[in-house]
Amino acid sequence: MHRIEIEDDLYEKLKTYSHNLNVSISELIKRFTEQTIEGGSVIKARRFFDNLTPLESFENIDPESYVRKIRETSRLNKALSDDT
Repeated sequence: MHRIEIEDDLYEKLKTYSHNLNVSISELIKRFTEQTIEGGSVIKARRFFDNLTPLESFENIDPESYVRKIRETSRLNKALSDDT
């Protein structure tokens, strides 16, 4: 953990903004920093995948075994293994 100094006027703005988002000031600073450093793409991708729900037709299917089956029956994989 580290402490940083923030001018009073900026602190008040952060306080208001964090209150509106219902997060702590430290969480707000962490999110802004991550978004700035990572360009936002990692955070957006994380939010996207965190909110995913399976299609009704896939809700009872194990994703790992489903992908494994596709790989096992792939014509491309078969062609590549025949070349070796």
